[in-house]
Amino acid sequence: MTRGEIERLLPRANSQALEEQAINDNNSRSTANGYNETASYVIARLKEAGSCDVTTQEFKVPVWTQLGDAKLELNTYDDNENLRYGGENATLENKEILYIPKGGCGVEKDDADVGSKIAIIETTEGCDLFQTAYALEQAGAAAVLVSTPKGAKKPSWARVRIVEWKEGDPLMSIPVLSITHSTFQTIMAAKNARLDLETNAKIDIHTTSNIICEGKLGARNSTIVVGAHLDSVAAGPGINDNGSGAASILEIFLTLSRSRYIPKNRLVFAWWGSEEDGLLGSRHFVRTLLEDQTNNPKLSTLNTTWSHIAMNLNFDMLGSPNYIPMIHNGSDAPGAARLGSEYIQSRFEHFFQTTHQPYKLTPMIAGSDFLPFTANGIPSGGCLTGASEIKTAEEAKTFGGMANAQLDPCYHQACDNLVNVNFSALNIMSTAALNMIIEFSSEKRLRRQLVPVI
Repeated sequence: MTRGEIERLLPRANSQALEEQAINDNNSRSTANGYNETASYVIARLKEAGSCDVTTQEFKVPVWTQLGDAKLELNTYDDNENLRYGGENATLENKEILYIPKGGCGVEKDDADVGSKIAIIETTEGCDLFQTAYALEQAGAAAVLVSTPKGAKKPSWARVRIVEWKEGDPLMSIPVLSITHSTFQTIMAAKNARLDLETNAKIDIHTTSNIICEGKLGARNSTIVVGAHLDSVAAGPGINDNGSGAASILEIFLTLSRSRYIPKNRLVFAWWGSEEDGLLGSRHFVRTLLEDQTNNPKLSTLNTTWSHIAMNLNFDMLGSPNYIPMIHNGSDAPGAARLGSEYIQSRFEHFFQTTHQPYKLTPMIAGSDFLPFTANGIPSGGCLTGASEIKTAEEAKTFGGMANAQLDPCYHQACDNLVNVNFSALNIMSTAALNMIIEFSSEKRLRRQLVPVI
């Protein structure tokens, strides 16, 4: 991994004036700002190598942008947070409130008399927030307030959106705000309470893309998808998250191409778009291939089908400044993907053990692009160096670095630039990634190893 490969992923198209986009900080590779130029760079490098079929897989995504703080007033009380995708600009004055019991679970369009009122609900396990909020919107509610659980210290910042959103799916139009439980109690205790509410946000639909590089050699029915997300959050350039992973798999592909490596199992390299918007790029890739199993003619232009894919490798954040080398815990994968994911984990562990590199296992439950694969039965694994987690004193003794400090203090911030990347960590993790990609793509009976016959 060269410093130059990371440097080339720095945003270079951020000359737009701030007035052209409210939150354009001239320092981002997000879906709405800077991603396309980064994608063009990756495409150009892949086509120069010429050893894979390059496809730009376009799809549409909703991007929610908060332009200012939300305001909620019951007299002078304002302990609240605008939930992501919780509608756009709104100004509501002197609105009556209506408490919806049971967290609004199962509420239907005609169930509640909420016309022009602000609905207020409590967080309830097993209740889909978007379905509830959208049903209340359809019933005529002017806004929805969602109380946090009693123990929460601050409002939530969850997304109020269909998790696997795709073009044509609905989005919220009315405001949806999270409030602390104490604010909820204050509102509920007030007699004949009326609220003023103001939000300052927007939802835009953008066209973005995945970059897919399908290898020309190796067994197609044992395809390995090697992925890393290419976008950043709007707040910063995302050079650790995830320029480090994206640049690593690009350099690995170019290295294998230059060496004329011949895999036994075909390699498909993928740079996912819109990960920071809820894994929408990898979800689109998986959904398209799954739909193609029943569509005729198929929708995808790829030479890969869902049945071809044997496993997925995911590389997200490989250069955290206060790093811990971590391996995804395959035991967390859903049933159909668990055995294979545990096998992938074991091979990563073996590599770190033979190179005398301390490591720890980390949960593989949510938060990165392995999820659409494991959720649909494809084994997955990978390595990473951590985000905002705090390094303990014991971990500092084992792995070095600073105790009681975040693994990446610039996670999702403007300071996640080249200076934020720990190149010792990046070398360790990209070397592991290269060796694991070679090992799995050289495996003679890969599928048998991933799903052994019992």
